[in-house]
Amino acid sequence: MDERHLLLLGLLMAQRQHGYSINEFIERNLGRVSGMKRATAYALLEKLERDGLVSMETVETVGNYPPRKVYAITEAGRETFFALMQQLLVDPEPSPSVGEIALMFVDWLERDRVTDLLQERAQRLRALADQLRAMPAHKDAPGVNLAVERKIALLHAEEAWLRQLIARLGSQPQKVECDDD
Repeated sequence: MDERHLLLLGLLMAQRQHGYSINEFIERNLGRVSGMKRATAYALLEKLERDGLVSMETVETVGNYPPRKVYAITEAGRETFFALMQQLLVDPEPSPSVGEIALMFVDWLERDRVTDLLQERAQRLRALADQLRAMPAHKDAPGVNLAVERKIALLHAEEAWLRQLIARLGSQPQKVECDDD
């Protein structure tokens, strides 16, 4: 289980919800914090149901719409939610990002291309942090505000690190060297 499972279980802690409502909330309110796609959310909800962590009820709808699925967290799901939340709050090893994986292979590019790409990434990080800062606060969900604050801090830290790396690359011979710090 990972943070995606925690997200879905957490959204069901307050109330039972349609899968569509869950996805809308994620896209509208958590899109900058979570990159979960609709198909992934539905597949994970089905897995959580198979594992007995959520229950699903099919509800009839009006018109030409298909029946809707309503999900609710089970007692086992609540226990898993609290255990996973506590585990992830203390775990200092997040999963590797796409950027970290790409950095492993920068030796395959010319130095100038690497620095250009890293400068573009730093600019995008700053723009994303500015977008997050411009979001209105979630008055009824202070935990969401904390997650956004953390994301902004991490974006700033990565941008600062990239600026230092770009400067270091500019002053070194063509072979990329890493610090052992």
